Amino acid sequence: MVRVALFCMATIISFTLMMAKESAAEVGIQLAQAPLGAKGAAKKIVVARVVGEPIYQQDIIRAFRAMPPRIRRAGLKRHYTKLLETVIVAKMLTIYGRRLKLENDSRVKRELKRAEDALVRDVYLGDLVRKQITEKLLKDKYKVLVKKNKGVEEVRARHVLLQTESKAKEIIKSINTGQNFSALAKKHSIGRTASRGGDLNYFKRDEMVKPFSDAAFALKVGQVTQKPVKSDFGWHVIKLEDRRKRKIPTFQKVKPVIRQKVGEEVSNRVVSDLLTQTKVQRFSFDGKTPRAAPKGPASLPTTPKPAR
Repeated sequence: MVRVALFCMATIISFTLMMAKESAAEVGIQLAQAPLGAKGAAKKIVVARVVGEPIYQQDIIRAFRAMPPRIRRAGLKRHYTKLLETVIVAKMLTIYGRRLKLENDSRVKRELKRAEDALVRDVYLGDLVRKQITEKLLKDKYKVLVKKNKGVEEVRARHVLLQTESKAKEIIKSINTGQNFSALAKKHSIGRTASRGGDLNYFKRDEMVKPFSDAAFALKVGQVTQKPVKSDFGWHVIKLEDRRKRKIPTFQKVKPVIRQKVGEEVSNRVVSDLLTQTKVQRFSFDGKTPRAAPKGPASLPTTPKPAR
């Protein structure tokens, strides 16, 4: 029973660490966005009780924010039932583990020390990053992006991705006889865009592999490639849907994206600067041979997972 409870406590610590974000860079960016001394003024809404102990709405929100961005797109309401049950189980296991006084177990204390080290590290980096991210820095970055993307041509295309050239030629024949491109893509494409009729949305020339971009940009709107296009992914049949100059969004609209990008750049620069000021000795895996510092940007640490 004790062994099972210890495993449960490790799971709780892992869940807590997940809430604290995956990497120092991400934490640095998040802290850089939060004003100093900010306090949540939201009313504590109880969404569940486990043996009388409350689970608050904010606990669910934290769990939701810890989910991967791709999954979060569906919204909190979509995931609420699963999140609530996950937090309930975490609370339950914690309660039962504490009844066994596992908070005093040496293994739990060791994991808590690792978690504390990670949080201290992340808060320290976040403070350094926040001090360097100013409104002027963000606006200067925006100006560079505007200059880089102003007047850039982009196209919108569909494609059918196939494994063989012969199959691609068959699809081209079907299109030329009047069959619907989107329907053919849904039925035959092996690409990830098959479910939406091969729609790739708008893209710049350098955002696709060269053979594909060269073929797509050579087409006129409404045209379809009359020869299969070979790339590392397979054989493509491409249809050009639209052509336009890239629209430049306002600063306020892209500010969060710019802040994230700048946060990553500043985090890397801060860590590299610190490394130049810190005495570090590196050795081979067996600890016998001295090693020189690697070239290139510093590798930011990820939040450690508790040992099993």
